Order: sequence, then C-alpha cells, then structure tokens
Amino acid sequence: MKNVALMVDSSADITKEQEKELNLHVLRMPVIVDGKEYIEAETIQDEDVIEALAQKKSVKTAQPIVGDLIKMWEDLLKDYDEIFYLPLSNALSGTNKTALQLAANYQGRVTVVDSEFVCYPIVSMMLMVKEMLEKGYSCPQIKEKIEKEGELLAVLIPENLDALKAGGRISPAVAAIAGLLKIVPLLNIKHGAIDLEDKVRTLKKAYQRGVEMVTQDVDPKDYIWMVIDAFDPQKSEDCKKLLEQATGQPVEQHSFKTVILSHTGKGTIGFGRIKKLKY
Repeated sequence: MKNVALMVDSSADITKEQEKELNLHVLRMPVIVDGKEYIEAETIQDEDVIEALAQKKSVKTAQPIVGDLIKMWEDLLKDYDEIFYLPLSNALSGTNKTALQLAANYQGRVTVVDSEFVCYPIVSMMLMVKEMLEKGYSCPQIKEKIEKEGELLAVLIPENLDALKAGGRISPAVAAIAGLLKIVPLLNIKHGAIDLEDKVRTLKKAYQRGVEMVTQDVDPKDYIWMVIDAFDPQKSEDCKKLLEQATGQPVEQHSFKTVILSHTGKGTIGFGRIKKLKY
C-alpha cells in the first residue's frame, strides 16, 4: 500500500491536538482582524475571534497563500508517495479551484477532491478515506467515490446575524429586517453552498425546524449525525438530545473553530448529516 498523506485545511474545524491524533495534515488559513493578518490556531485562537466580533471589529478570512500550499505539498512529498487533499467547499472558497489546477503539475502524486464539504464533516469523510486506503482503494478511486456519492446536508441557526452580515453572507437589509421582526433564519448548506431555507420566530422553533430539515426523507442509519456549536456547549447538549430523539442514532458533538467561527459568530448551532460511503 502506498504511503498517502491525508490533508485538509482549517475550515475542517480541527484542533492541533486532533490533527496529531488523527494523523491529518492541516493547511492553516489566514484570518484578518481590522486589517491585520493572523494564521488560524497559530497566531490567533477561537477566543480572540469571539472577542473581536463582540467588539464589532472587522473579521475576515482569506484563501491560503499559494506559496504556502505548494510548500506544504513539496514538504509532504519528501516523506509520502502521494497526497490526498479534501479542501473547503468549492462554492465557499477559491482554494479548491486553485488546488485542483496546481495538482495537475504533480504527475498524479497529488489528488484534490472537487469538494462540497465544510466544517467537521470534512474530518468525518477523511476517516472514511483512511479506511478505503487500507482496503486497497487508490486515491483517484476515492476521489471519484466522494465526488459521486459524498453528501453533506447541514442547517445553520445563528443566534444573531452580525457576523454573517459582516462577512457578506447576508445583506445588511435582510439582517436589519430580521432583527426588527425578531426572525431567526435557518441557513441550508447543500452542495457546499449556503442558502436561506426557512425563517421562524423563536430559537426554540428554529432548533425544532432544523432537526426536521436534516432528518426529512432519509434513513437515519445511512448517515453520520452531528451537532456543531459556537461557544455554547449547553445549547449543543440540548440540540444533541433533539437530534438523537429524531434519528435514534448516536450524535457527535463538535465546535466551530476560528475560520468558520469568523462567519457564524458566537451562539450559532449547526445540525448536520454526512452520508456513509459504501466500500
């Protein structure tokens, strides 16, 4: 079996400890606060982003510098036969397209998935990739399987819309109207893109509706289920119970990290499912 380096970027909401524990290689992404650039998990931490958002500072993210991406590949290829890279969704970042283009220069030694994944589901998918490699699948075969059969559906429920408005994910007009009318939006992540799916009057109703949306018309046994929170573990625990009751399946709990947190803001809850690949 070839020695394959498994690579993600920090949109996968993975800590330094998990990176080592799972033997994943993480390209840490830039975060820009009031014009000053930091690197996620290295020169800026989750708590710093929460504080900056609370102080109404400008918090943005950027694509990794191409030179950093290439250097990481070059370094990994000194020790590994191949690299398998699952980046942030192509609908949310240009990193995916850039990486796909650059991989053509590596004579098949770098495989980049045309991704529709975001947040911790990227890590869940990479754990399946590990198992497929152990069963003898090649990197191109795994790439094809993910692109054809991989499926992520998630519902994001923000506690407030400040971060989403600042990041350009929703317009200031929509945010103002939602705030005035006390409307809670439910944002649907499907095929890697974010769309407004529904809106309700209270957070309690939003969580109930979020569970309905992710569990509708599927066999729960075919999916991995998770709740992701933004610095609100108690709310996450309550939402986990709702999702467990609806699916009858175990529900993982994870947290948004710096890159995604910059766009969601504190208090956001995500309900998600990722399809189990058959191999």
